[in-house]
Amino acid sequence: MEKPDVWALFDHPPAPTYFKGRFALLGDAAHASTPHQGAGAGQAIEDAFILSNLLGQVNSVEEIEKAFRAYDAVRRPRSQKVVATSRDAAKIYEFEDEELKTDLESIKRRLEMRYNWIWDENLPQQLTKAQGIMGVRASL
Repeated sequence: MEKPDVWALFDHPPAPTYFKGRFALLGDAAHASTPHQGAGAGQAIEDAFILSNLLGQVNSVEEIEKAFRAYDAVRRPRSQKVVATSRDAAKIYEFEDEELKTDLESIKRRLEMRYNWIWDENLPQQLTKAQGIMGVRASL
């Protein structure tokens, strides 16, 4: 192979939090992901849905940090799981997964089931959970 292309792909290491005081991160700024699951941009949209709804229920400056804390508690585990599993998907696609190796039937079975948890997320339920953490009544 002459002059093989080398693609540099980066993701964000797990962050201990997505907010500090009255400053919050969302999308790639908080949890950049490799493209192997096609879910990185969707995570930014999910973040914006949760955060905008929580901020829409803020009635004072003092409540901003409550909204950010609730957003962080609900969104960080899911979005960081997307980052980690995208790395895992790359290993499968490149035949570098230690368990699956080059077993195409096993790879096919794994790929057929691995994305349901990303696609089937219940965002209104996530919002209700975040509103509970924030201490406000659900609006949906």
